[in-house]
Amino acid sequence: MQTRFMPQRMDLLANPYAPSLHVLEALSSDDQYRRSTPVLYGSLIERIADRETISPDWIALGAGVDDLLIAIMRAFGHGENLVLFPPTDDRVAELAERLGQTPVLVPRSSRFALDLDRPGLPAFPPVALSIVQHPNDPTGTPVTVQEAVRLIRRSRLLVVDERHAGYGARSLLPLVREFDRIIVLRTFETWAGLTALPLAVAIGAPEAINRLREHQLIDPPAAALVAAHASMDDQVTLDRGIHRVREEKARLYRMLRKMNMLSPYPSWANFILAQVE
Repeated sequence: MQTRFMPQRMDLLANPYAPSLHVLEALSSDDQYRRSTPVLYGSLIERIADRETISPDWIALGAGVDDLLIAIMRAFGHGENLVLFPPTDDRVAELAERLGQTPVLVPRSSRFALDLDRPGLPAFPPVALSIVQHPNDPTGTPVTVQEAVRLIRRSRLLVVDERHAGYGARSLLPLVREFDRIIVLRTFETWAGLTALPLAVAIGAPEAINRLREHQLIDPPAAALVAAHASMDDQVTLDRGIHRVREEKARLYRMLRKMNMLSPYPSWANFILAQVE
C-alpha cells in the first residue's frame, strides 16, 4: 500500500546567509552596468566554462531554474512523455500543467530511492523526458551514478536538477561528457543566496543546449548577471557559508535523532525531512 505523503515545510530559506558583499557593491556601481547585457551574458558563460573545463557552447543561462525547465519542456516535451519521480517538488508538475503536458509519475520506494526494478511501476513512455532532482526536494535523497545511467538509457533526455547541490551530494555533471542525452541544471539562487535575482545554468551537449535556447522566452536581466559575476568573484566566502550550513545540518540531524517523536531521514541537501511518529 502506498504511504500517503503530506510534507509540512518549516522554512523556505534556500540559503540562510545573505549574498556576498561583492554583490551589493556590484549592484550599486555604475561601472558594472556600462557593459551590455550580451557582454555580461557571454563573459559569464566563459567563466563557468573555464571553471567546469568545458566549451562555452555547452552552456545556457536562464532567469532561474523554472525558466530553463519551461524551455526544456517546450523543446522536448509533448503530450505525455514527461516522467517525474514523486514525492518531489510539485513545481515541475505545475509547470507541465501550464504547458498542457500530463506527466507519468514513477513513485519512489519507501526510503525514497528511485529503485526502477520494483514491480508495478508505470512504463516509461517512448522518447521520455525524465526530470529528477539531485538531491531531491523534500527528501534530500541523491541520485546515484548507476541510477542516472539507467535513466539516460530509458529516456530521450534526462534532466538533472541540481538546485540543492553543493551540500553533500556529488554532482552528476561528469556524465554530461559521456552522454549526449543529459542536461544538468544549477542555480545561483541556493549556494550564492540570490533568491531575489534568480539565474540558473544548463549544461549539456551542444545540440540539446541549442534546442533549449531556441525555446527560451526571456533572457536573464542585467542585474542577475552582475550579481552572478560578483558571486563568482567571492567564491571562497560563499564556500565557507556552504560549509557552515553542512555542519549545522549535521548537528540538527543528530539532535532530531535523539527525539522520540521524530525520525529524520539522511539528507544530502540543505534541509532535513523528518517523519512525525
